[in-house]
Amino acid sequence: MLRAIGAFLVFLASAGMGCQESRKLSEHIQALEEFLQVIICLKGEIRYGGSSLPDAFRETAMHCSEGYAAFLKAVSEKMENRQVEDPGRIIQQCAKKYLKENALSAEEQERIAQLGERLGYLDREMQLRQLSLYEDEFERMIQKAKEAAPAKKKLYHSLGVLGGAMLAILFW
Repeated sequence: MLRAIGAFLVFLASAGMGCQESRKLSEHIQALEEFLQVIICLKGEIRYGGSSLPDAFRETAMHCSEGYAAFLKAVSEKMENRQVEDPGRIIQQCAKKYLKENALSAEEQERIAQLGERLGYLDREMQLRQLSLYEDEFERMIQKAKEAAPAKKKLYHSLGVLGGAMLAILFW
């Protein structure tokens, strides 16, 4: 009886692990979409609000999710206080500190950290063009992730269930 319960629990745990990996994929896509929203808000603040970079980051922080709000507020505060002169360095430091727990990959976090290098020394029109390039790039990343997600989710679910069944049989 205990063996059967143990085998069932091993099966259930493995299936749960497959579901968890599937959920991580959904969170990853959501994190990409949320950052795309940040880019769109930044563009709007710069274009229509006529805001400087610190003001644009502060205003955008009020309109985005908690995960990005702390990052954007920190960038805004450091830019206003001139703790570091280089906007690229400010955004890199804040990205490393505040975006660790986000569902983004290391490569995507690095792309966000590079945003400051492209925005810091440019006039308003060039900032808008750079943000448009980032917007296009993140739209491609989202599209690519969405195309790959169904197959990966199915694979994770299948591997979780099959791995659990195999372990349960071996455990029995």
